[in-house]
Amino acid sequence: MGPKGAIEVLYNKKLIAIEDPSEREVEFNKYEAEYKAKFANPYDAASYGFIDDVIVPRNTRFRVIRAFQALSTKKDTNPPKKHSNLPL
Repeated sequence: MGPKGAIEVLYNKKLIAIEDPSEREVEFNKYEAEYKAKFANPYDAASYGFIDDVIVPRNTRFRVIRAFQALSTKKDTNPPKKHSNLPL
């Protein structure tokens, strides 16, 4: 969920209580900035270990190529099957 949708869900009653539209917009922007700082940033997720690394967009191609090169020599060895799959 994006920040705008989350703010509408979390602070709906507080925002509806404000009658002045310009003041409501200011409060909405304040809540949105607070939400983005707390939840919509990858560095917090990385600090908690939810993601392994934060990649700068200009390095994405290099990182994907390097990952595929590492997987190109992978040998997948599964144990032999004990029973065949008979046509039914």
